[in-house]
Amino acid sequence: MTDNSYLAGYHILLIGSGDAFRREITRALSGERFLVSGMADYREALAKLAELKADMVILDRDLPALDSREACRRLRGAGIPVMLLGDDTGDEVWAELMRAHADFYLKRPFSGLELAARIRAILRRYRRYETLSRLN
Repeated sequence: MTDNSYLAGYHILLIGSGDAFRREITRALSGERFLVSGMADYREALAKLAELKADMVILDRDLPALDSREACRRLRGAGIPVMLLGDDTGDEVWAELMRAHADFYLKRPFSGLELAARIRAILRRYRRYETLSRLN
């Protein structure tokens, strides 16, 4: 079994419109030793991104008036990995969001264990990429 203890304590910024949604995700991730900050407005979250010092953003694709593609581009421009959560939208939408720089799109329904495992995988890859970039 792989030791993921170095991923404990990573700060996840969760952007989602519903209080129940944010509570459910926060509870699942806190149980996996992630620090989670939740916000309802993605524009406000983008403005506070540097201040929050998040290691990754989880974005609810179904936020009202959210242009997921633009949010992904802006977040990736800030150098932070992005995971989108949403309903099954079909392969075309999924592929378009991946082209817009999302690192992963997780379709509902999903378990807290699956979500935490996907986050760990993204953070591992991102951490390796950062390390290699510094070496070159």
